[in-house]
Amino acid sequence: MTTPLVLVTCRQMQVELPHHRQRIENLGFEVVAPDLGGRQQFTASELLEYAPRLVGIIAGDDELNRDFIHGAARLKTIIRWGIGMDSVDHEAATQRGVTVRNTPGVFSYEVADSAFGYILNLARGYIVVDAAVRRGEWPKVEGLTLAGSRLGIVGFGAIGREIARRGTAFGMEIVAFDPFVADAPTDVTLTDLESLMATSQFIVLACPLTSETFHLIDANCLAKARPDAYLVNVARGPVVLEADLIDALKAGRLAGAALDVFEIEPLPADSELRQLPNVILGAHNGSNTRQGVARASSAAVDFLIEELTR
Repeated sequence: MTTPLVLVTCRQMQVELPHHRQRIENLGFEVVAPDLGGRQQFTASELLEYAPRLVGIIAGDDELNRDFIHGAARLKTIIRWGIGMDSVDHEAATQRGVTVRNTPGVFSYEVADSAFGYILNLARGYIVVDAAVRRGEWPKVEGLTLAGSRLGIVGFGAIGREIARRGTAFGMEIVAFDPFVADAPTDVTLTDLESLMATSQFIVLACPLTSETFHLIDANCLAKARPDAYLVNVARGPVVLEADLIDALKAGRLAGAALDVFEIEPLPADSELRQLPNVILGAHNGSNTRQGVARASSAAVDFLIEELTR
């Protein structure tokens, strides 16, 4: 009988794999961590090369579509390292009886920290000042005081709540929109999206990518924002319709934006976002800390073993 195979394709999980490999192998599984090289993810066809023996996968943003799930006949479980689940064809997984899990709650601190890093940079212009000082200049950029300003959080799950805690510590007024949340701490006011957009100076997206949130932030939504508002996206790129965001930024209908994620990743070389001076660009790296990676990887292996030994 051939040895069942566990595939580890998430780059961050591969870094942590030496700490966990023996746990998996002791249960009778072979563990393979294919080299990503310069790529961000594997395609379904690449993953299917391992299909004959594949029973479990700890995946990153790989193409976990219907072709992959139906083509891997022995597959029992998909563990999506991290939080996002939008790369998985859940209908196909249900049809095949393949369990799908992520590692919820493991990056709440890290992503909230990143959101506030972006907020502080937008409010005080640190990146602009740094570049100017390196050129020999000595600018005096007039910034914004966070205390007393309104922070609007779209998506009030674990990450949204951590963002709110940081906002409260900065003395900000906090409002949040989440149709699936019925209660909030006393220092957070739940509101509708239109009111949040119209009244918040800093708008942070922390919602999952679903059919309901795809292009949630479009021209119609942005038209309701204050012209002195700043948008921060630490959720998923397609939550924002980038063409509409670019138009709003170029027209001065929005003061600025900080984007950790994009509709297409890596950000295309010809994206207009690269040319806009009022935009801070990230690299979908908001959760990537040493502690966070270790925490998520341990949880991913725990869940993998739990599913494969049922």
